[in-house]
Amino acid sequence: MIDEETMSTTLEHPSKKKIAQATVVAILIAGVILITAVLPAEYGIDLLGTGAALGLTDLSKPAAAQPPKPVPASATPVDPSVSSPKPEPSGNGEAPVIPGVFTAQPSRYKIDSRELRLAPGEGIEIKYHLQKGAGMVYSWTANGGNVLYEFHGEPDVKPAGSPEDYFESYEKNDTVGKDQAHGTFTAPSTGIHGWFWENQSGGPVTIKLFSAGFYDFIMQNKDDIRTRLRPSDLK
Repeated sequence: MIDEETMSTTLEHPSKKKIAQATVVAILIAGVILITAVLPAEYGIDLLGTGAALGLTDLSKPAAAQPPKPVPASATPVDPSVSSPKPEPSGNGEAPVIPGVFTAQPSRYKIDSRELRLAPGEGIEIKYHLQKGAGMVYSWTANGGNVLYEFHGEPDVKPAGSPEDYFESYEKNDTVGKDQAHGTFTAPSTGIHGWFWENQSGGPVTIKLFSAGFYDFIMQNKDDIRTRLRPSDLK
């Protein structure tokens, strides 16, 4: 039996000759890879024909330009210059005329300002009666929390075959709600146009509504009771 204490391990370091031989072999292998694969694939240089045989020369060719994908009409941005009115020569050397930028009305605009107090779970509807093409500017704020709402309209003459409670929606937020909204509005049809608000905040909310426009009267609907109101500047 061999005594482990008498055992010895002899480490043999490679000689300089073996290192030189390994280096030469590595250089030769790298050269073969360069000529047979890298040059044909990267630069189209195929000295031995191996690139063509392996299909590598196609990699060096520039990719064919792909035609742009058509953009869906719904995703095409609207160019304001397309729909904006164009100036027209006056014909008498005076200032150019820009048609279609205003709509004449038969009487003066009206102003309305009111506060609407809603208990938790309570809703209310305020709509303004406007003729088709009449305009209105508005702002409303809700103190006490967000309110769910829908901005919508009921045409005086409903489309044929539509239900009695037919209406058209302009803006709706019945998930998280908002505490304010501001904007301008042009009536798409003769009828009543406005908002339904519902208080789901858990506490009382006061809505302050301000508007000015060419409306005839105001319709309030609370608890399915409709009340015809006058604008505040006519009271």
